[in-house]
Amino acid sequence: MASWEELPQEILELIAGRLAMEDFLAFRGVCTSWRSAAVRDTYNAKSKAPWLMIYVGNGVAEFFSISRGRTHQVRLPGSRPQAVNPTRWILVSRWGFDQRVSRWGNQYCIFNPLSRVGIELPALAKLRHKSRLRPLKRHRCSGSTRIHRIALSSSPSSSGDYTVMVTLCRDLRSLGYALHRSGEDAWTGVSPAANLPRSTFLQLIHYDGQFVALDSRGRILTLDERECRMQLRLFLGHNFAGYPYLVECSGTLLVAWKIWGQEDGTVESIRVFVVDLEKGAQEEVLNLGNAALFLNGNSAISAEFNSESCLPWIKPNRIYFHDKDKKMHYYSMEDEKVEICSDAPRVYFHRAMWIQPDF
Repeated sequence: MASWEELPQEILELIAGRLAMEDFLAFRGVCTSWRSAAVRDTYNAKSKAPWLMIYVGNGVAEFFSISRGRTHQVRLPGSRPQAVNPTRWILVSRWGFDQRVSRWGNQYCIFNPLSRVGIELPALAKLRHKSRLRPLKRHRCSGSTRIHRIALSSSPSSSGDYTVMVTLCRDLRSLGYALHRSGEDAWTGVSPAANLPRSTFLQLIHYDGQFVALDSRGRILTLDERECRMQLRLFLGHNFAGYPYLVECSGTLLVAWKIWGQEDGTVESIRVFVVDLEKGAQEEVLNLGNAALFLNGNSAISAEFNSESCLPWIKPNRIYFHDKDKKMHYYSMEDEKVEICSDAPRVYFHRAMWIQPDF
């Protein structure tokens, strides 16, 4: 009888590529030949069901694996976790005396819950200005200033050369954008787009080599890194009673709108638009094909499945989210209906976020 260790490398690679993250890690631990077939760099997290992260308090988060139905508990190096784009990382903070700047304030760290790698970010008080248009004022970055949204140009685990972009706020008031480049010990203020009224920042992602933001006025902006300022690319112009999400899906940029009902404010439908930044145009999407979207809190991700790999209650062409009743729902793009996922954990939507576990 042939040994499992002697299976052809291409067969082992095919098997490894179909495994959920937990099984992939177990597969790597069987023997040397299996470990060599399960290369971390080739693992495609976007083709797997994501994990739902629920913050339970006291620096502890629970990660629910949809594919295995298991919950993994992880202690975080801080509290108040926030989603990071790309969604394999999360942002955590802790309040205390920061010896780097000799003052009290929030100290931030980006953290990979799978590898347990944490990277400390510079103090927000260390903000410098290179741009020429209405820069952030230094006194605004006081101890009560916090990071509202955050995105990375690439994963720090795959590249040592990356850029962090954040939106800053204080007392629910948006202050501006800032950049941090790996290897530096400070933030650089980013100027807003010229001649535009102030607004609240809603979304920030990194897409197709550039940082893309969406504000409360329905404006999509991108970062001009050379000028260190934002540029207006598109005004969406919708008057929906709802909340928009920026999400990359199958190489395209989408805006997914949760539309609220007039009576109780629960989600009654979701509308999706594909955005062309070069043309400054948008077009409604009626079918997601083999992709599914996952929306929660301030996070949005996509995953691509085939009919064989789908789980009983995770299907393509659907959009998954938690609503006010703490239950997970999905919106079917085909039927244009909202249904309940009875097998999913119940949680307040603002305490949960989706992540795609990856190295």
